[in-house]
Amino acid sequence: MESPAVAFVRSHLEAWSNHDLETARGNLADDVQFFSPAGHLVGIEEYMNGPRGLTQFATQVVPGSLRVIAAVGDARNALVMYEVDTEGGPIGSKTFPSAQTWVLDENGKIQVERIISYSVPHIV
Repeated sequence: MESPAVAFVRSHLEAWSNHDLETARGNLADDVQFFSPAGHLVGIEEYMNGPRGLTQFATQVVPGSLRVIAAVGDARNALVMYEVDTEGGPIGSKTFPSAQTWVLDENGKIQVERIISYSVPHIV
């Protein structure tokens, strides 16, 4: 049985990877913080629409390409390894394996998200 945090994070990943950005936005705490090798984003607007925000990446993801490799968590913490495929746009056609951690706030919204990812060119 999945922990509450893992179930919530899976639904968040499904939302943005299928271009349902309004649902993804609704999953965020007002003071959300996102940490990645590319930068540190603070607040919903920067997380969603900043130069390295989710919208910029998610719109290039192939809907239905999310593959969860492993997941573990408890009521407020989740670690999920997954990959998505992209096509078109500045990223091009790649697979993005990622490992992320999430911390949910007392209201069950994403408060802190940390990612490690890299891209792999598709082999033709």
